[in-house]
Amino acid sequence: MRLFLAAVLAAGLPLAAGLPLIACDDGGSTPDAAPRPDAATSADAAMAFSSLSLTWEAEPAAEGAAGEALDLVAVVSTPAGPAAGLSLDVVVERGGGSAAATVLTDAAGRAGIGWTLGVAPVQNRLRATVGAGSVVAVVDAVRATPLGSDGFGGVDARLTELGVEGSTEDLAFDTDGAIVLGVPGGLLRLDAAGEGDLLPTHGDALVAPLGVAYDRAGNLWVADGKGLALRRVSPDGEVTTALTEVDGAPLEGPNYVAVGPDGHVYLSDPCRGLIARYDPAAGAVVATQAFDLPTEGGPNGLAFDAEGALWLATENTVLTCRHTGIAALDAPLAGLFRVPITADGFGPHEAVEAGLGVFGDGVAIDAEGNIYAIFDGVVGLQLSESAVWVRRAEGGPMSRLAVADGAIYANLAFGTAPFGETSIYLSLLAIPPFTPASARGVQRVEVGLPGRPLLP
Repeated sequence: MRLFLAAVLAAGLPLAAGLPLIACDDGGSTPDAAPRPDAATSADAAMAFSSLSLTWEAEPAAEGAAGEALDLVAVVSTPAGPAAGLSLDVVVERGGGSAAATVLTDAAGRAGIGWTLGVAPVQNRLRATVGAGSVVAVVDAVRATPLGSDGFGGVDARLTELGVEGSTEDLAFDTDGAIVLGVPGGLLRLDAAGEGDLLPTHGDALVAPLGVAYDRAGNLWVADGKGLALRRVSPDGEVTTALTEVDGAPLEGPNYVAVGPDGHVYLSDPCRGLIARYDPAAGAVVATQAFDLPTEGGPNGLAFDAEGALWLATENTVLTCRHTGIAALDAPLAGLFRVPITADGFGPHEAVEAGLGVFGDGVAIDAEGNIYAIFDGVVGLQLSESAVWVRRAEGGPMSRLAVADGAIYANLAFGTAPFGETSIYLSLLAIPPFTPASARGVQRVEVGLPGRPLLP
């Protein structure tokens, strides 16, 4: 009997579940108020417990609106009929959102579960469990209308006050949980209240920090676009130049940087149509990979997934790099690519989705493996749309999460604890005639999912 009682408790069944349980003291005696059942009764109870059936009353729809509240009903029964008073554990396994943690079956063995889908257009999954059985609901959350994004901090006003002209660019979160934002000639640090000041630096000059990323030692790696260099900013603010050329030729437009799980620094130069793998210990580039500018565009934003593969967005370089004769000014060459990382360098890159816009920029990945990338549409010299697109971890076509209003998204990063780990922060790109010069700074959008750690 002790074994039967232990089995029921281990399975998570409450003592009020309607099964005939007997509590024994250490000496094995039975209290007068609880007469000992015969062997047949105990066997019947064990059989009833092992025969629990858990199903959905109606199968959940395969698709639902992101953020929608759904009502599910789970049904628990035994061969003898409905199982009343049982506790079901409910867990949201994917997609954010929320649901009741525990629900009870009623006299008909039914348990109602209120489930609110997450706000990002990704796969959502919920599991309800009782005893050894469970049922799973999988719903693809979709968005008919993209989200907007909200302003964060008075960056334009602060830069104007500091006398800094020109556009903001990439951003990263430092080890203290603050935003470090690339600005012309330096770096602006923003706290969780949106207050900011320029970071003091010394050594080599920072001209245009277009891409920024931290390594494990707290060094900030910078793709200095107009400075035509890869630079390193030490924790004490010293700026040194790591790289100015690749394969014997100067950099033409270093734009983005990421630190890989191998500790190497990965740099994109869309104007040269290449990505480079830089080994800080050796002080040298150890591998490169080229992209075909007329058909694939030049590589820009970079991010690593949990398996160590590199994902990147490309862009049409006719306007940004003043290339002529390769494509139309507004040809939609921007796409999303996956690049395997090997011991020797790069495996062949794969076009996951093409034709997403004219320009591709920042890339980020959440804790569930969904991929977020910025793509911009242009008609002639008019901006048609700047949007954050999402590719679900399990694949399928990309969809839009958020669209900028009167601004251009440049790069994006998931927030850290002081800023909200389920919000994406977006740096803005101010480039006349596409936007006013004042359309710079930082915005954010709530996605309901945390980002994956950039470094293991």
